Amino acid sequence: MAQSNFNDLEALKIAIQIERRGEVFYEKSMYLAPNDSVSQMLAELAEQERDHAATFQEIYNELSQHKQNFDDEYLYNPEVSAYLRAMVETSVFPSDELQEEIMRDIKDTTDVLAIGIQAEKDSILFYTEMIINARYIEAKDAFRRLLKEEKKHLIDLQTQLNEYKK
Repeated sequence: MAQSNFNDLEALKIAIQIERRGEVFYEKSMYLAPNDSVSQMLAELAEQERDHAATFQEIYNELSQHKQNFDDEYLYNPEVSAYLRAMVETSVFPSDELQEEIMRDIKDTTDVLAIGIQAEKDSILFYTEMIINARYIEAKDAFRRLLKEEKKHLIDLQTQLNEYKK
């Protein structure tokens, strides 16, 4: 999306939802872990996702005080609205309804770790786009910090998957 067609507040709302869904996924997945090591890693990821959501909420609250500075005219473009709706519903961690379906289909820890890996890859792409398009430095800085953490999550999950497969 072009910078003129981007609203930091909308991006932050999407990020809050993504992080909350990630927290729920990791919390539910903890009970499927075969050992304390995997369970502890998933618990830590859930807590980090909760912290990320809180960080984005604080920034959202701060920036929303300047809402008059945000151009939201682009939201009336059907293509942009559809894109944002799709991001909220399916990006990174899916909606609650889809997540329930995914959780029912999980057979073992490999599935949990694979879903987590894909979600972290998706979040890396999402936050990279947010960094590129955000107008406010507070939003850019938050997205940069979270991007770094999501990359660490990806490495941790991949390492755990490699260990589990041994």
